[in-house]
Amino acid sequence: MSTYHVEIQKVVNTALEEMAAEHQKGRLVNAPVSNTHFLVRWVSKSIKSQRFDRCVLADLTRWQKSGRSKGTQLPLQTTFENISSLYNKLVPLEQPPRPIIDKEIDAFLDFMEEQNWSVSTEHEITGKVQIFTEGDSSLVLCAGQCDSCFDGGEELVKPMSWYVRGNHAEFVKLAVEKGFLVHKVTDYKSKVKYHGEYLIYPNNHAPQLAEIPLGYQA
Repeated sequence: MSTYHVEIQKVVNTALEEMAAEHQKGRLVNAPVSNTHFLVRWVSKSIKSQRFDRCVLADLTRWQKSGRSKGTQLPLQTTFENISSLYNKLVPLEQPPRPIIDKEIDAFLDFMEEQNWSVSTEHEITGKVQIFTEGDSSLVLCAGQCDSCFDGGEELVKPMSWYVRGNHAEFVKLAVEKGFLVHKVTDYKSKVKYHGEYLIYPNNHAPQLAEIPLGYQA
């Protein structure tokens, strides 16, 4: 069975390897405009030939549409390099899964408080709620999920929602620094008023592309 974190790495790594091979053969100038043209065509050909698993089709289609609308302004090479680097760091291929354990999440919450984030884990979130937090940025976790997502053990076994208000870019950056791939559900409107929702998944294995930190360098 194909898994997203494997297939997305196949896509970006294959694209970068084949582009590099064209550079070596002298058939493609290693310059931003030329590389973007190559990758946009490469994406379209991959869709047409059904080269990769369907779980990455939405990403390929999105990149194809962006290439058509933005042309050479689309930083596709940088995007592919950053995805390759980030996933190789946190979910490397041909290595056993690394579980996410409850102590890591506890440590991250403590760390976020040290960064002057308001952190709340005491509320049950089953429907729309408003949670009053201090400061410009806040992180809210559902009290029930803090137990149910571990099913009595120490390893995360179900996706967990993290609700974010304020500096989303900083949240993504700090989460990645601490080893979590976070996956956006919504920027703003979620069960927690004024907060966006992100998901973390067991072993960092999610069925969608993780958020890439702003300014991330491969």
